[in-house]
Amino acid sequence: MLGANKLSFIIVAVYYAISISIALSPIGEWLLRLIEGVRKIETNEEREYLEDIFEEVYQNALEEAPQLNKEIKIYIIDAMFVNAFAIGRKTIAVTTGAIETFSREELKGILAHEFGHIRYGHTKALLLSVIGNMLFSVFVLIVRVFLFVSELLAVIFAETKGGALLANFSMAILRFGFDLSIIFFMYISQAILSLNSRSNEYQADEFAYTIGFGDELITSLYLLKKISGSQKVSIKERMTSSHPHIAKRIGRLEGLGTQG
Repeated sequence: MLGANKLSFIIVAVYYAISISIALSPIGEWLLRLIEGVRKIETNEEREYLEDIFEEVYQNALEEAPQLNKEIKIYIIDAMFVNAFAIGRKTIAVTTGAIETFSREELKGILAHEFGHIRYGHTKALLLSVIGNMLFSVFVLIVRVFLFVSELLAVIFAETKGGALLANFSMAILRFGFDLSIIFFMYISQAILSLNSRSNEYQADEFAYTIGFGDELITSLYLLKKISGSQKVSIKERMTSSHPHIAKRIGRLEGLGTQG
């Protein structure tokens, strides 16, 4: 849209560099916390229950990986679905559903897994993905506006009825081609990101095992497996899933115990 010249390339490169810098800065982490509805521990009950669990896992993680950020904190998401995830370099969040579902020991295994994500820098991918999606969405919006204006002008300046029909048909073909390319690009990119994410899950599991919470994580995964049931998953869902099958994760962790 800016034109195929040196100046347009520089403008896009600078814009992208600024976006990436913001994404990887504390501002990006703060924005993701805001988007996900993350809050600090507020009540004495939350503090008494979570802080001891969190600190125990944190200390074990630091012994294995001293390079971990010394300011990582635990946060809560007020939602009843069972989940926990890491954001950026200083944030681990758990849902109230996870707190209510898991025992103290099981929660330690879950937190150890999230420390693994921070340890190996997996959380950067989430920040970059959000920014990348934002830039791509802006590009799509610009192109759609361009197509709309072009279609409108073609109709206005068409001299004959046949000319108007030809203009409409041409723009419809362009719009269809653009939409088709967007669907293809989004699906392929999602499949690639999901494949990388599944690999990251295994690596975070191994970190939890390494710092002494492998059994706790296995127990929590068995519980998750029971909750999720045995619903059949399509090939498309398997390709775009961000997590491996729970049974595979359990099998790998149990294999590590056998090797030890």
